[in-house]
Amino acid sequence: MNTIGSNLFSVDPRRCIRCGECVNDCPVNILELGDTTPYVTDGRAGDCIGCQHCLCVCPTGAISVLGLNPDESLDLVSASLPTLDQLEVMLKGRRSVRRYADEGVDPALIRRLVGIAGYAPSGRNNRRLSFSVIDNRAAMQRFRERTLDGLSDLVRRNALPPGYELFDAIVDGWSRYQADVLFRWAPHLVVASAPETAASPEPDGIIALGQFEMAAVSAGLGTLWNGLVKMAITLLPELRVELNIGDDYRVIFAMCFGRPDISYARCPQYETVIRSVS
Repeated sequence: MNTIGSNLFSVDPRRCIRCGECVNDCPVNILELGDTTPYVTDGRAGDCIGCQHCLCVCPTGAISVLGLNPDESLDLVSASLPTLDQLEVMLKGRRSVRRYADEGVDPALIRRLVGIAGYAPSGRNNRRLSFSVIDNRAAMQRFRERTLDGLSDLVRRNALPPGYELFDAIVDGWSRYQADVLFRWAPHLVVASAPETAASPEPDGIIALGQFEMAAVSAGLGTLWNGLVKMAITLLPELRVELNIGDDYRVIFAMCFGRPDISYARCPQYETVIRSVS
């Protein structure tokens, strides 16, 4: 049993068949097969990036790493995965949804979707993303009003910085007609953020929200990548407080979501530019 940082790497000798898969698949090459069971090379424990490849690749579930029990992992061997045809239709058919049903989404489902997003790839497996989630409609309405009130104040004071003039029309529509062009009356919001010191905060956040979107679509929800909301959070520091995002964190992006009040009948038709390299 060897220490990896403050955690553990252990091998159950009753299960280990010495296939060497864990050794061969370790991305930082810190494992050795040994005479009996695999072990962490002396002095290399601190190089572990916590990817869990060793736990996941072991065919017999002999390896525990980071204090995790392999028997508690979801099983991939007997899982029924989507076919390429099914994935193609889902990925090509996803739409940016700007019309939402007047109903909320079960918070348990939202938590499950965010949990799936947390499994997205991360630079050096740094895994320092956080997700601020508004999972009830009353809280979303308060956030909507505070955001639009804050933007309205900036417009009144002629305090919008260059490049943010589009909020003039958004505020005008809200004040005159209660038109929510900003959030599109979505009942929920998720915002990804990461520490400035993270290995790759921007790509990590975008990839994770993409994974959230695909999980949401598979659950019958609609989503909207919302750059306007990200801009509003940048303009109004008090919104970071509402979202529990610290000053040392970077806001990566925001996504509205909910039950769609629209149903699309077919996929669009786009041309993909493919440059073959030989």
